[in-house]
Amino acid sequence: MYILYSPDWHYRSTMPIFLFLYGAVFAAVHSVVRLGIGFKVHYAILCLLCIPRMYKYYIYTQDASAKRLAKMYVATLLIGTLCWLFDRIFCKEISSWPINPQGHALWHVFMGFNSYLANTFLMFCRARQRGWSPRVVHFMGVLPYVKIEKPKAQWKKWKDGIIVLADKKAKNILFFFFFRSAKRMLWIKRKRQNLLV
Repeated sequence: MYILYSPDWHYRSTMPIFLFLYGAVFAAVHSVVRLGIGFKVHYAILCLLCIPRMYKYYIYTQDASAKRLAKMYVATLLIGTLCWLFDRIFCKEISSWPINPQGHALWHVFMGFNSYLANTFLMFCRARQRGWSPRVVHFMGVLPYVKIEKPKAQWKKWKDGIIVLADKKAKNILFFFFFRSAKRMLWIKRKRQNLLV
């Protein structure tokens, strides 16, 4: 949700804080109250909030493999929803079959792929927004993922930032050890003075 709406959000720190608190409160209430239909309605609303923005990214994307990710996202969402609905509506009839297709379990499988494909598509779009060169490649020819190639200037900036961070950490560590050893030396000196008196 944050990745979908963050480019147009003017207050950068409020949205992640709100989403974190909202998720934490909803999870706490759901664990205590067990919102049966409320959980399903909540999930449907979240999906409905995400789909229009995904469509906006879809129409602006020119890469065919990235568009395929978005199509697979919608397909897994629809197939998973159908599996859940058939399992829910025709539960008694399906239970009498010799082999139960386990529609609810299939819903979980399809929604897992759905979440993965949505995140992969958004990763591609976000990398494109940042001016990087993303490509959709497949692990073992099956599982799609995004390979990102940053311009060399950004790599240098990133490496320099890590070096500066490491340098700052080294200074903090040296200061910590110096302060600790100085404090210990002062304690030893006071202890000796107390023994002499």
